[in-house]
Amino acid sequence: MTVWDRLKGSRAAEWLEHQIARGDPGHAWLLIGPAGSGKRNAAVSIAAALNCTTAPNVGCAECSSCLRILRQRHPDVHHIVPEGPLIPVDVIREAVLPEAARSPFEGGYKVFIIEEADRMNEAAQNALLKTLEEPHSDTVFILISDHEEELLDTVLSRCRIARLESVPEDRIVELLITEGIPESTALLAARVGDGDLARARAFASDQNTKERRDLWLGLPRRLVSPIDALDAAAEIIAEAAEVVQLREQAQRTEIVELAEAMGEGRGTATARNALAKRHRRELRRLEEEMLGEALQTIAGFYRDVLVARGGGVDAVMNIDQLAEIESWGAADVSDGALLRATERCLEARAALIRNANVAVTIEAVLLELVRLVPAPARVGDFA
Repeated sequence: MTVWDRLKGSRAAEWLEHQIARGDPGHAWLLIGPAGSGKRNAAVSIAAALNCTTAPNVGCAECSSCLRILRQRHPDVHHIVPEGPLIPVDVIREAVLPEAARSPFEGGYKVFIIEEADRMNEAAQNALLKTLEEPHSDTVFILISDHEEELLDTVLSRCRIARLESVPEDRIVELLITEGIPESTALLAARVGDGDLARARAFASDQNTKERRDLWLGLPRRLVSPIDALDAAAEIIAEAAEVVQLREQAQRTEIVELAEAMGEGRGTATARNALAKRHRRELRRLEEEMLGEALQTIAGFYRDVLVARGGGVDAVMNIDQLAEIESWGAADVSDGALLRATERCLEARAALIRNANVAVTIEAVLLELVRLVPAPARVGDFA
C-alpha cells in the first residue's frame, strides 16, 4: 500500500510517482486537469511521499507523517485555497512567503499546495514568482489548476507540468468492484462521480454523502410553491452549516495535535496563526462546496430529464431515479424550461464562488425553479 493507490489508473499520476521515487522532486509543479482528474490527491501524494519516514520518496500511507499529511494536519504541508473569488496577494505575502523562508519543522520538505492557482490575481502571482525563481532546496510548490491560461507565462515557465485526465467510467467501476463495492453500486457511483474517482469512492462508501444526495434529489419534486422553495433553501443552507460544524470540530483536534507536536519554540506562534487563517479559508471553501454540491445535483436531475426525453436513457447520471426522471419527461414541462433550470443552478453556483450572499442566492434560484419547472403532481407518487 502506498499514498498513490487512490490514483490507480491515471498514467499522469504514475509518471509523478516515478519522478518522486527516483529522488527528483523538483521545486515547483503545476498539476492541470478537469474537475475530478485527481489533481488534489496527486498533490497530497507528492507531499506525503517526500516526507514519509518509513518509505521516503514513496509514501507508505501508514506512518504518522503520511497519515497527518493525508488528513491535512502536518506542520510542513501548507494548503492555500481561494477565499472568495480570488487568492489575493496578501495571502501569498502573509501565508506563503514568510513560511517558505523557514526550514521544515520536522519533515524533509516544506510543501505548499496552492489549489485553484489560476485564481491568484496578477499581484499574487508576481509575489510568488521570486520564490519560484530562487527556491530553497527543501521547499516544493505544487500549483493546481483547471485553467492554465489564467497563469502568467513567467509562472508557467518555472513549473514542471503534469496533465491529469478524468477517469473513464468503466475504470472507476472496475476499481470500486476490486475494493468490495457491489457492481450496481459501483456503476451508480461512477455515474455520480462523473469521472472523479474520489467523488465516486466517497459516494460508494460514505453514508453521509449518500444521504445528502438523496436530500438534494428529493427537492425538485417538492418545488410547487414559493413557500416550498424557501423551505428547501433553508434545508440546503442548514445541511451545509452542519457539515461545516463537523469540520470545525475536526479542526479543533488539529490545533491540539499541532500544539503537542510543536510545543513552545521556533515559529510556533507563526504556525498557529497560519493554521487559524487556513481553517477560516477551509470552512468558507467547504460551505461553498456543499452548496455547490446541492445545486449541481439538482441541475443534474433536470439535465437527466432532458437526456431521457431525447431517448438517451443510457446516458442518464442518476440511474437509480430513472422512474421519476421518465415521469418528468412525460409531463408538461418544456425542454426550454428544463434547460434554463439547469443553467440557473449552475449560474447560482458560479455566483457563490464569487462571494454572493448565500441565503439570497439559494432562495432566488429555488424560487425561479418553482416558476420554470414546478413539480408535476404525479411525481409525488415516487416520494
